[in-house]
Amino acid sequence: METRAHYALIGAFTLAIVAIGFFTVYWLSGTSQPQGTHTYKVIFTGSIAGLGRGGFVLFNGVRVGEVTEINLMPQDPAHVYALINVDARVPVRADTKARLESSGFTGVQSVALSGGDVNAPLLPKPANGPPVIIAEHSNFQDLMEAARSITGQASDLLTKANKLLDDNSAPLNASIKNIEKFSDALAANSDGVKQFLSAMTEVGKEIGPLSAKLATLADDSDHVVKAIDPNQVKSMINDLSELSAKLNKAADKVDTVLTSLNGFFKTTDSKGAFEEVAEAAKSIHTLADNLDTRTKELTANLNHFSSTGLHQYEGLAVDGRKTLQDLDVVIRSIQENPQQFIFGKKAH
Repeated sequence: METRAHYALIGAFTLAIVAIGFFTVYWLSGTSQPQGTHTYKVIFTGSIAGLGRGGFVLFNGVRVGEVTEINLMPQDPAHVYALINVDARVPVRADTKARLESSGFTGVQSVALSGGDVNAPLLPKPANGPPVIIAEHSNFQDLMEAARSITGQASDLLTKANKLLDDNSAPLNASIKNIEKFSDALAANSDGVKQFLSAMTEVGKEIGPLSAKLATLADDSDHVVKAIDPNQVKSMINDLSELSAKLNKAADKVDTVLTSLNGFFKTTDSKGAFEEVAEAAKSIHTLADNLDTRTKELTANLNHFSSTGLHQYEGLAVDGRKTLQDLDVVIRSIQENPQQFIFGKKAH
């Protein structure tokens, strides 16, 4: 009897331990689970590869639920919906956004919830079914679509490149052979190429100092042009114009004298003198015309006038004035006594 009582005590103690264990597990599971969950329907556009049942639901990076169902939309297979259970304590509002989020390089997707103004109302529940959240396009989906697009373009490019090479294989082979011949010719004339490069180097060395000299010459020319006094140039032009006018006036006076002496010059002895005076008048007219032409040319080329030109002009002006004075003396003498121009002065 004592042995049987001992076994009964051991069995009762074991049952008590098992009951305590079950109670503890139930108590712990009850306190760790949320008080309740809300179900939401998230609609995606395009592929959601990597997302499956049991996938995480994150709110601002914190796990708040899981995916319970994934399926195609019956009315539009291009869209996929996922049912998610979210902790009832999480405020899913009308402006809360959803999108796919990739977990590193593993390719495992999760549903990420974000946003929601604290003053915005909670997402309302429709009469039929759970509340609906339209998911945004995720970065991962954009990346996958871009990768598919690039892959397609690369495939088209390779196809075109293969076709181009097939159509132009003969010309390409000929070009390669020509390149080989050219390379052989260069190798055979390597010494000449070196000499040519050396000569070009020497030419470059000579061009460097020449460019510096040209720059210096340009600066000197600029200084010469700037050194010309515009007022002095204007004065010279005015002097030339005045000299030309006086020469024209003197020529007119010569014509008057020749008219007054016309009767006298008709004699045979005075014929040679008349021709000389006429030639002198023509020369005076020619000189006046030349001076007028030179004046216009000087005006048109003022920008190229130099200090040497100024000295030459001053000499010309002095000689012109002296010639004009001598001419005036001759004309006055002829007007006063025309006969002495033919017979010379009488001896006193």
